[in-house]
Parts: sequence; C-alpha cells; structure tokens
Amino acid sequence: MVAHCRREAPRECCGLLGGSPPRVSSFHPLRNAAASAETRYDAHPRDLIDAVVDLRSRGAEILAIYHSHPRWEAVPSRTDLDENHYGAVPRIIVSLLADPPDVRAWRLGRDDFQELRWVAVEDGALHDRPAGE
Repeated sequence: MVAHCRREAPRECCGLLGGSPPRVSSFHPLRNAAASAETRYDAHPRDLIDAVVDLRSRGAEILAIYHSHPRWEAVPSRTDLDENHYGAVPRIIVSLLADPPDVRAWRLGRDDFQELRWVAVEDGALHDRPAGE
C-alpha cells in the first residue's frame, strides 16, 4: 500500500483492502481517474468493478479504502468527507510528508471523523497502531 502511494506521488492514489473481518487478505491498487489527480482521487471505474468482482468471487468484502496525501497530513480533508460514498467502510490515509510515511485509519461521518486503532502484521510480527499515535 505504501509502495503504491510512493510510486504514484505527486499524484494521489487509491485502492481497496479486502478480506473477511478482521483480517485483510487482498490488496487492490486502483488507477486515479481524477482530472486534478494531485489534489484528489476518483477510482477508475473499471478497476473498481474488477476489484469488487474479485472480492465477491472469493466471498470477501471491502474492509478499507486507502488513499494518499502526498503533500498533506494523514487526516481526512473536507473533500474526503464530502466524497464519502462508502459510509462506514474505514478509510486509511497515507501521508508522504515524512519518511517513513504516516499511515492512519479513520471512520468518516458527514461532518466529522474518528481515528481508528489498527494492527499491521509484517513478517509474522504484530505492530499495534492505537488511535491518536
């Protein structure tokens, strides 16, 4: 996910994480079809359809939607709130302002957002990311 964000910089990128709750088992990078891709993202429709078909064929679901903020903090923007078309699906925002990138998870409301706790598993080791860290 972070590698995808770095590859696409300075454009914002987006993608899906899929699986069966609570474990993510698939990663679906999506092309950014936004006209102003350096400041917003719109998932390419064909990529999104293909990802959802793949998830359904395996009995999996969308567990999170991620996107990058190449020049901004890993905090939801007003645009992120306004373009929230997937309701309660958690959003992961990857900020590329620092190295290593800041990766944070959020639940978006209409006018507000709440940071979520998440756990990354890398090479068999758990890395707990409490909300607010």
